[in-house]
Amino acid sequence: MRTLLQDIRYGLRVLAKNPGFTAVAVLTLALGIGVNSAIFSLVDAVILRPLPYPEPEQLVGLGQWRNQRGEGYIQTGVSAPNIVDIAKAGIFQQVAYYRWSGFNITEGSRPESIGGIQASVELLPMFGIPPQLGRYLAPEEMQAGHDQVAIIGHSLWQMRYGSDPAILGKTIELDERRYTIVGVMPASFRFTWDQEMDVFVPLLLSEEERSEAGRGTSRDLQTQARLKARVSIPQAQAAMNALADNLALEYPAANKGWGIKVEPLHAAYHRHMQTPLLIMLGAVLFVLLIACANVANLLLARATGRKREVAIRVAMGATRRRLMAQLLTESLLLATLGGALGLLLAYAGDRLLTFAMSRYQFSLPNARVIDIDWRVLLFSLAITIATGVIFGLAPSWATAKTDLNESLKEGAVSTTTESGRRRMRNALVVSEMALALVLLTGAGLLVRTFLRLVNVDLGIDPANVVTMGLRLPNYKYSSAAHQALFYRELLERIPSTPGVKSVGAESGGANVFFQPQGQPLAAPGQEPTAAYKIITPDFFQAMGTRLVTGREFSVRDAEGATPVAIISETVARRYWPHANPVGSHLTVLARVYSGQKPGADQPLEIVGVVRDVRNDDLWNPEPDVYVPFEQHPAPSVFLVVRTSVPPMSVVPGVRNAVLALDKEQPVNDIRTMSAIVSETYGAIRFPMTLLWIFAALALALSAVGIFGVMSYSVSRRTQEMAIRMALGASRREVQRMVLREGLQVTALGVAIGLGAALALSRVMTGYVYGITSTDPLTLVGASLLLTLVALLASYLPARRATRVNPMTALRYE
Repeated sequence: MRTLLQDIRYGLRVLAKNPGFTAVAVLTLALGIGVNSAIFSLVDAVILRPLPYPEPEQLVGLGQWRNQRGEGYIQTGVSAPNIVDIAKAGIFQQVAYYRWSGFNITEGSRPESIGGIQASVELLPMFGIPPQLGRYLAPEEMQAGHDQVAIIGHSLWQMRYGSDPAILGKTIELDERRYTIVGVMPASFRFTWDQEMDVFVPLLLSEEERSEAGRGTSRDLQTQARLKARVSIPQAQAAMNALADNLALEYPAANKGWGIKVEPLHAAYHRHMQTPLLIMLGAVLFVLLIACANVANLLLARATGRKREVAIRVAMGATRRRLMAQLLTESLLLATLGGALGLLLAYAGDRLLTFAMSRYQFSLPNARVIDIDWRVLLFSLAITIATGVIFGLAPSWATAKTDLNESLKEGAVSTTTESGRRRMRNALVVSEMALALVLLTGAGLLVRTFLRLVNVDLGIDPANVVTMGLRLPNYKYSSAAHQALFYRELLERIPSTPGVKSVGAESGGANVFFQPQGQPLAAPGQEPTAAYKIITPDFFQAMGTRLVTGREFSVRDAEGATPVAIISETVARRYWPHANPVGSHLTVLARVYSGQKPGADQPLEIVGVVRDVRNDDLWNPEPDVYVPFEQHPAPSVFLVVRTSVPPMSVVPGVRNAVLALDKEQPVNDIRTMSAIVSETYGAIRFPMTLLWIFAALALALSAVGIFGVMSYSVSRRTQEMAIRMALGASRREVQRMVLREGLQVTALGVAIGLGAALALSRVMTGYVYGITSTDPLTLVGASLLLTLVALLASYLPARRATRVNPMTALRYE
């Protein structure tokens, strides 16, 4: 310990004597450690941080799934009879189910829409967080006549009831039904990790849903469970596989071709973001390695000036191990200073990340709690120590090998030692170049993908369009006829609002399975699938979606008329590749999709084909089947209003049109279509911007690295260059010699980097569009950019070499 303290004190004195070197090294390391800690804090918040429930590893999500023509699988909820069988499997403590729901608060002067959950009695107890006030739902409250009880969320309790401690026993009016408040959840409780629900009410299932017929037609219950102690995920999945096989044998009409998937609840929330976040973490690790290589080169250069110091210490009896320990201590001190400053940069980076995600409308689960916690501190400590060892080991080894006799001679230079150090410096620069090229290639692929996606046909015109949601309560609009009448009258009123050009409505969007006419009946698990959308006649006009062939819906497509459908280009291309589908038929299969739809199992005549709409997935437009609203009325819709004025300015007029029909009917989720599209693009714009920032840092650090190596090389070879020029070499020849040396290092780095980029290209396969992950143009462009920057970084030392005065240099030497 005493020796260590001596090494630390001596190291601090050495660093203090060289403030310029210390500042450059610490800032370089702080940059690398800071960006790593900032990105790791994002990964920690989204992926590593456990769910905020007791024993979260026991929580799993359950879903039924089936293969889809070799193109992955489609997953749905679970039917009620199958949930009963799952609960009997003996591997779960609790199995809970629920449905997302919306409610209108119909008490007070103005209607208000809130989000809620219709839940089974097991749902809230399963999470293990008790209500702050009151109790959970009770089993007897899952029966008709006893179900008008509610548990409210903490925010609703605060905002609507002023945190009234006597709230229990009071009522809340939802959809004109009085619910007795029996509990208030604590502020810390988040349903699905980062969502706070306003209200939980009992979920009552109909007799049909509970019956055997419901196994295949009511596959829409979201299902979660808590595993028994010592039951692993693989064991649970094996049990569900066996159960699925038994259900397929016992109830083939409903369950043949369907599996039951078990997934950790934590993984289900970040499933789609894990790979992009890990790519970003890998990118910043590359930046840190480049920073380490730069500092290692600085230490190697500095080692030359310390040869006499080291030689004297060896002469006084210091062993090589003792010297390496001292030099490594100095490296670790540099890393510690860089790590401390890096944590400050990471804190600022976290704030910047939060702002950037908001700016680019890029949402991540739990990203609102990005912060530096113990995992981030431990990670920062680990990379700080690793960094100190990585950049300090090679220089300390090279310095400790100093030749005693050569070093004590004034002005002596050991050719062997200097040659070895030059090779080491060049190797470090080569590694910097290779790592920088990998980052430049990844950033280039994302930029080219983004440029192609920006120019892709969205199938809509988002300019001057506003959308808003409406949900008609069942107590007031229980029949399809009442729902159709309300929306018919509303769509007749809205166009009279000043500034409104056209208006339409859409409902649905859930996946359904269907059978195209004229094609062999698909085997179980191989049925075609499409998004099932219910629309009004002017919907395509309001959205700006172009008709390709056939006709749009009209008022004559009413109840009792011929059942019709319009399909997207993707559906037409897949199932009628060589024929015009207009006039053909398709049948939506009621037995295999999630939730019942009116009109299922009856042929629908195809009357038109429209352009593909890319609103959720820019890469691959989903196949769509549209049916007329009058033939399939629904209680909930999204209104789409196209305007000739700023779109948000018509919202009051639209709201007044709604209130004129029903003074208790609120509208919600009001957004412009441009904002929705921008949010979709944010899914690639945010990671693309970050990767380009990291690539730019890597490029700058690499340029500094090669500049430093070439500058040092020129300073060490001043005598050689003076002799060459004295013997007749021109300044241009000396300049070419220096540039050639820099180009050789760059070429080797580019070659290794290209190999690494090609090897890692499969990581980017799912994140490129219109190009391959080995796109030649991107690889060549990144290589040329890196080579150009390296040549520019080599040019200044080469130019300085040509200014050497041979007589002055030889006299000095």
